[in-house]
Amino acid sequence: MLFLRAPEPFRIIFWATAIGAMVGAAYAQMRVIQSGAPAFPLYGVPRGVFTGALIAGLLTSLEAILLAGSLGAMFRRAPFPVHVAIKTLIYLAVILAGLELGGRLFPSPGESGIQGADVLFSLAASLVFVFMLDVNTLLGQNVLINFITGRYYSPRLESRVFLFLDIEGSTGLAERLGPLAFHRLVNRFVNDLTQPIVAARGEIHKFVGDELIATWKLKEAIVNARCIAACFDAIDRLARAAPEYREEFGVSINVRAGLHCGPVVAGEMGSVKKEIVLLGDTVNTTARIQDLCRQTGDRVLASAELVDRLELPPGVVKRSLGDLRLRGKGADLALYALTKGPERVCPAGPAVSRDAAPGETPAVVP
Repeated sequence: MLFLRAPEPFRIIFWATAIGAMVGAAYAQMRVIQSGAPAFPLYGVPRGVFTGALIAGLLTSLEAILLAGSLGAMFRRAPFPVHVAIKTLIYLAVILAGLELGGRLFPSPGESGIQGADVLFSLAASLVFVFMLDVNTLLGQNVLINFITGRYYSPRLESRVFLFLDIEGSTGLAERLGPLAFHRLVNRFVNDLTQPIVAARGEIHKFVGDELIATWKLKEAIVNARCIAACFDAIDRLARAAPEYREEFGVSINVRAGLHCGPVVAGEMGSVKKEIVLLGDTVNTTARIQDLCRQTGDRVLASAELVDRLELPPGVVKRSLGDLRLRGKGADLALYALTKGPERVCPAGPAVSRDAAPGETPAVVP
């Protein structure tokens, strides 16, 4: 039970280490049989178990803890060939170190250390594995494995949470900075927002201009209010990075965010260019919720359909906006404005047309 409650990276490391031990044992026994030695010698299976577990545990720890965090953020921004080459060398070093240590602890008769064939095999295995991981990153989280397994070859209905984030005043920024500098700004923006979303087990679905779209499976999103925590962690990250943005681009940036949940159809689409798409009214509604931030003056808006399903993270408070009509929608939708810490008092202005909850002040447009 304690293992099931462990953070996801540690569960991944545990299973990878266990699988590595089994693969190592099978590989060691195969080598013993090929060499003509007696079956199951004392140095064979134990050495394979140790070496396989060590290599798998170290490589998975490297990916799940070190490179998945802020330490790997700059490394991930390197050009694709450079990224692959450096990671391949790191993987090669780990594999050879594991083989060397396993050989010293469980020596076999007549063995003379790591051979050239071992190095070539380890290099090839490292290159293939790193290349597959990086291609998966290029396609998107879990997209490659979903294509390989055919998970979405036949469309399926899923309940998901969507988070839309975009830069406030992006049109003016683009005109002021010019296309190249604006591209650097947007790239920095999506890189800064990616880490807190992925840390909360969210998936980066796509980028649309200066907008980032993230998604969670509903059951995953509402545990500890991960989707909302990720949104405010991303906003806090941008606030901490404000001096760096001002130094590089002459401005600090703010975001608008919209959150909603509901059913979508997930499935493969396309022929020459294929991707896994998420279609449905839930996606369009989330976009409309985010767009409404322009009118209400709030940073983060979320549907009551989502907020009422979870317990808000510590420090995040909600303010009901009642039932509002979204652009292009035929029915009103109950919405909340979400803020962290003391609520911001909006300056006076024309009131937004809505039914206020008892005892609440209607939201206003600044």
